[in-house]
Amino acid sequence: MKIGTISLTALLLAASLPASGEPPAYYQERASAAVMEAQGDAEQLEEAMAIYDEGLERHPDDTELRSSRANLLAGMGRYEEAKRDLDVLHDKGLHKEGLLLRCMVLERLEGTTDDTMACYAEVEAAYVMASEPDSQPDANHLLAARLAGSPEAESLLLEWQASGNAAQEPMLAEILEMERGELIRQLLP
Repeated sequence: MKIGTISLTALLLAASLPASGEPPAYYQERASAAVMEAQGDAEQLEEAMAIYDEGLERHPDDTELRSSRANLLAGMGRYEEAKRDLDVLHDKGLHKEGLLLRCMVLERLEGTTDDTMACYAEVEAAYVMASEPDSQPDANHLLAARLAGSPEAESLLLEWQASGNAAQEPMLAEILEMERGELIRQLLP
């Protein structure tokens, strides 16, 4: 009788779970924790990648999982795979930060081409459209403008420096002074 009750309880619990298993947040949290714990260890990063892969098998349309996997892939130097994820997200209306990463991955793969410059110009335009009047430029907006070769890049840099953000973020200020190729290699080794 006891075994029958346990079996019935297990069946009821299984029936109440969604068909896809755990929710996307479950995979996101596990993979994020694995990445933090890995501290750059390639084997542990592969374990985190496996968690993202499993989550995307069960939830292929989850943009947060796909974006996080693309970031990890880019950080691991797996640019072709990262670009595939970022292209999928681009088709779904990728956010500005993801658009910027997509452009940098594209440049890392193909170099500075008309396509990469157009990509950066798209990102810069997205930042311009989203910016509030009298707001200070965001570092990613500044980076996008610089990489797009925008005539606004210099004025954005001066505005950013005048805001005191450069003093608060000396490492970012140093990155923004780098030559283009070095900057891309620094951000995407």
